[in-house]
Amino acid sequence: MLELRPILSALWRHKISALLIAVQLGLTLAIVGNASVVIQERMERIARPTGVAVTDIVTAKFMPVAKDYDRLRAFRRDLDMIRQLPGVAAATVSRVPLTGGGSRTGLHTKPNREVGATSSAQFWGDEQLVDALDMKLVAGRDFTASDITETSFSSGWRPSKAIVTQQLAGELFAGGEALGKAVYLGDEDNPIEIVGIVERNLGPWPNAPDAGNAVFYPAIMDTQWFDYVVRAEPGQRDAVAKLLEEKLAEHDPQRVVTVKTLQEQLDRYYAGDNTMIKVLSSVAGLLTFIVALGIVGLTVFWITQRQKQIGVRRALGATRSAISRYFLLENLLIAVTGILIGVAAAQIFNYFLASEFDQPALPLSTTLSCALILLGVSLTATLVPALRAANISPATATRSV
Repeated sequence: MLELRPILSALWRHKISALLIAVQLGLTLAIVGNASVVIQERMERIARPTGVAVTDIVTAKFMPVAKDYDRLRAFRRDLDMIRQLPGVAAATVSRVPLTGGGSRTGLHTKPNREVGATSSAQFWGDEQLVDALDMKLVAGRDFTASDITETSFSSGWRPSKAIVTQQLAGELFAGGEALGKAVYLGDEDNPIEIVGIVERNLGPWPNAPDAGNAVFYPAIMDTQWFDYVVRAEPGQRDAVAKLLEEKLAEHDPQRVVTVKTLQEQLDRYYAGDNTMIKVLSSVAGLLTFIVALGIVGLTVFWITQRQKQIGVRRALGATRSAISRYFLLENLLIAVTGILIGVAAAQIFNYFLASEFDQPALPLSTTLSCALILLGVSLTATLVPALRAANISPATATRSV
């Protein structure tokens, strides 16, 4: 307490420079706090379970040269061949989830409804669709060969059976008791019986508001937008990818084949999120470093200006620890002032981001965690100059002018 009065007096004499450091610290806390919550939200989004075997799946797409190419015949011939390849666990032909490309539909629990549909991603595939994606069936049954229809989008065909995700089942029916119930497409009256429920599938767009709502129909569609979805045995993905490209080219040389892993496509989809994480982390680190440099510079400047006073105190019996403690306490007062400014600024800034850009809310716990980190950085930055001040010789200091 005896040191507090001279510290406050010294800060008042240098109030502009002290206030600038406090404001800089406060703005840094506001930016770092909001950056932290965005980084955390993006990291949690990327780390979510997808519901499919991302690391084991290979996809293949082909583009035929001939204009009158029979895709349905090619699909069946290729699938028969692919399923015999060494290292292949299951294969189907469908749209590929988690890649940013697909289609949505609106599902109703009553026929002939035009509004109030539940949005859902939709997939088509044969009896190995669930196995090829390695989705976990939690209720009901899988598709069988007798369920599968070979058709096209222009034929007017409508499914009579479907498998849905648990999330979609919960949104359609109270308590998720969807097994055996019927759903309807748009304003139609054709009932689609839910024969199975899988645990999870994020659908084509993992970042979409309806991610996790997915419905699967038993059909092979005559379209160029479907891929072969091939699940390899664990550890065999790369070997299967190479073999798949070779065998598809040999099987029918009149087409161009493109083979990719699902992990590559998912990484590409999350590229923007990963870039944001890196940029915000770099900005937060840079701002913290700049604040630390400012504190070091200000403390060194004040020590240089006060060498004579420090020498007098040392000559009067002040210990090294007392000198160091003086500057640490002085910096602590500045840091606490800056943190109080920063806590308020962080909440105001977050309110603006949440209302204008739909960013996640900033929990007070995150703000306080960032405040403690910045407080630690501030005191650490002061420590070296404070120890330097403690080592000033009384004789040298008292001779200085």
